[in-house]
Amino acid sequence: MSRLSEKLADAWRLALHHALRMTPVSFASLVGVILVQCVVRTSRRHVISAARKNLKFHRPDATDAQINRSVNVFLNNIGRVMAEFSVLDKIFAKGRVRLNMVDSAHALAGKAPVIGLVLHTGNWEIFGPALRQAGWPVSSFYAPPENGAERRIAEAVRRKMGFELLTPDLRGVRRSIELLRQNATVAIFVDEARAGCTLAPLFGRPPHAQGNLAIAARLARSTGAQFVIFHCERIEACRFQLHISAPFALSETNEGLLSDVAFLNDQIEPVVFRNLDSWYFLDDELAPIVPAPSRAART
Repeated sequence: MSRLSEKLADAWRLALHHALRMTPVSFASLVGVILVQCVVRTSRRHVISAARKNLKFHRPDATDAQINRSVNVFLNNIGRVMAEFSVLDKIFAKGRVRLNMVDSAHALAGKAPVIGLVLHTGNWEIFGPALRQAGWPVSSFYAPPENGAERRIAEAVRRKMGFELLTPDLRGVRRSIELLRQNATVAIFVDEARAGCTLAPLFGRPPHAQGNLAIAARLARSTGAQFVIFHCERIEACRFQLHISAPFALSETNEGLLSDVAFLNDQIEPVVFRNLDSWYFLDDELAPIVPAPSRAART
């Protein structure tokens, strides 16, 4: 893409973001549905075929009609999340969000180190303002979008919505350890994909040390933090149920990093499986995960 094309694309993204900010929530969300359905069905049909392939893997008894409905729900959710980013403050202000949180989880806020395992289901961006209103400030790791306009929009909205942003590097890890040792809560998105391959959940593949599950486990071992799972359920077009699980911890007998990763995977995988239709990484490949080369091999 030429420099001029990139600038025009950035200008379009920024203009659309600011235009959607002035619209009602339902209208903005519907615009996202229309845009994503048009783009995917005209120029990115591989997304549909990949999502259909994964759904057949996860639900071998599903009919073609059921698979097609799930793919449509998946595409609609992606579109809605993208557009709803511009109207997050309106979503929360309109009373469209219910927070389902057990007392034992909220009781830890500010009194013990907590790692929130956040999942990309429903509209996960809503957790920022919801937790802020509940009196539970959270710092969050995030991967900055490569596109300049998208990065500026994402960072501005997330800071406004109540997250301190932690960069996915050594500086961010050091800051997260500092926060946890001050009895703060750090959120990390543990379901993830890289280069088109799903890293977590494992879905039957062996545990590995390459993803955010391993980072979460290391943070917990070094700070004594407990875990809670954050996931969002879209219950209507623009209405949401936010779920925060009861706290849990790694075993006291440390059997190694991969054992910890397998344990954490066992906690998040059933939640993702129940919410496959609205899971952001549904179209990524469930390929074998190649272990990262050792330090000696890299040098």
